[in-house]
Amino acid sequence: MPRESATERHYQTGVVSITLDTPVRRLRREYADLYARFETPSHLSPAIRVEVMREPRRWFHRRRFRVLVNGRLQFEPSRADELLPYVEWAVNWEIARTYPQYLHLHAAAMERDGVGLILPAESGSGKSTLAMGLLKRGWRYLCDEFALVHSQSLLLHPFPRAICLKRGSFPVAESMNIALPRGDRHHSAKGFVHFVSPFEVSSRPVGSVCPVRLVVFPKYGTGVTPDLASISRAEAALEPHRVCFNLFGCKRPGLEVLARMVAGAECYRLASGDLNETCALLTDAARRSRGRQAATA
Repeated sequence: MPRESATERHYQTGVVSITLDTPVRRLRREYADLYARFETPSHLSPAIRVEVMREPRRWFHRRRFRVLVNGRLQFEPSRADELLPYVEWAVNWEIARTYPQYLHLHAAAMERDGVGLILPAESGSGKSTLAMGLLKRGWRYLCDEFALVHSQSLLLHPFPRAICLKRGSFPVAESMNIALPRGDRHHSAKGFVHFVSPFEVSSRPVGSVCPVRLVVFPKYGTGVTPDLASISRAEAALEPHRVCFNLFGCKRPGLEVLARMVAGAECYRLASGDLNETCALLTDAARRSRGRQAATA
């Protein structure tokens, strides 16, 4: 176990252990504000260790920072308001290396009454907004960025990271009475973003380990009438490989895990539009899935 220091803080976010070590007090405060409910008194193993250090100020360039992950230099941001997004990305990039027992899909993951929902999609598809909308409507949150599927049990596991909202989602969050103070915005490669703790959306937000019962591929369109269209399991098994971070780095062959995962799930394409109507469609699908499980039990 590495030596503890006054600048270290340890967190257990679902199955992922994170140690943040930085003398930058603003970053320690911002991270603690988001993850206070997940803080632990000591280092847990395996862990993703993120170190953020200041470079000396020099007259010929702006102060830069160094972001190291498990001892490897990952990023060199120049602005203090970029640090939190870079720490979040650093953790995301390291998960597949540290936790190869899980298949890692770029997807939002939610749970309702034991029904696990995966929403695989590329960046910009509205996964985070949809996850926040479902959370506000009684679903429980696993992650807005990763679906972590155990390669042996095929169970979906929680990684309740802060929800990252891009500028286009700010009005939606405010319509849910989620405060987004201007001073809490962060600069990132995606423009200005806000990070929202799931506990700001719901009083009991974090979901439990559950089987994957719904695999839904969302595509958002302005003015689109929300619709769920059933697709074959064969199609659903092939599609996620494009958004899989460790297809060949998982402890079991990634395509085999995908095929086994969808064999127990109902699979759909989702035309996502109005948030209320879209969330209602997914809630009805979860209720039907739960009913079918009960009937066959």
